[in-house]
Amino acid sequence: MDIGLFKTFLLVAELLNITRASEQLSFSQPAITAQICSLEDAFRVKLFERTGKRLTLTDAGKKMIDYAQRIVSLYEETQNVMATFSHASETIRLGVSTQMINYFLPFVLKELQGQMPSLNISVEICMNTQDVLKGILECRYDFGFIHGENTFKQIRQHGIWTEDVLWVASQEFIKNNEVKDNNDLPVINYTVGSVLRGKLDELTGNEDLQSPIEYSDSEAIKRAVIAGLGISYLPTTLIKDEIAIGKLIVLEREPLIQLQISLVYHHDKTFTLPMYALLLALANQPGADKTIKELL
Repeated sequence: MDIGLFKTFLLVAELLNITRASEQLSFSQPAITAQICSLEDAFRVKLFERTGKRLTLTDAGKKMIDYAQRIVSLYEETQNVMATFSHASETIRLGVSTQMINYFLPFVLKELQGQMPSLNISVEICMNTQDVLKGILECRYDFGFIHGENTFKQIRQHGIWTEDVLWVASQEFIKNNEVKDNNDLPVINYTVGSVLRGKLDELTGNEDLQSPIEYSDSEAIKRAVIAGLGISYLPTTLIKDEIAIGKLIVLEREPLIQLQISLVYHHDKTFTLPMYALLLALANQPGADKTIKELL
């Protein structure tokens, strides 16, 4: 129902004069009368009685004043509260479970920031894929980035980036050890339960590898390898700079594993304009899977 009907009623109830009300509202007298009739028809009551030129409120009209005032007041309060949201910056909430995306995401966010300077972006680093998926299910994140598999029917998964994982060692380690077979060398391994450890175990069974040290963190593994504690298998993006300056040596040119980074979101999620802009920025990045444009 049009809130204006209640405002017109309150003014007529105060003035008890259609002519004066029409002058204050800049409406014609027939328009004022039509609005009062609409309100009466809606509630199936008479709000005013006319005796000659005199206008009086009926009992229903007198009762309506209190409700109309509350309705108008609540409507105006709602407008004021909603205005604070409409003028506030929108926020995109991201959950991230893989360090690799941190080498990729800043360029995406820079492009997005250039398009929407007032946009707020919240990035939460999660311990693992399951934490991200839980956040998506609980609507704490708009999008998530994972390198594991989604197991929930309510969540959509879309591959956006494929990362090669290579065997590497430090220059110092190569000098001090004759590398014939990786199985004969100490491997700085990922902890059991991590995605990369699971993929390696699927490939090799991990029966013959010497793993005196295990980490849950790729950066920690990289530092251990650079320090000469052993060899390891690391995502290319994480080690490309160290390879370029000779800190790390690639032991096998063919990728050990190809790891997929995926975008996840709730299947009931309604995309906002900033979310579409994020997807476009993702699709525009070198190496990104262009099929992400299917979501646009």
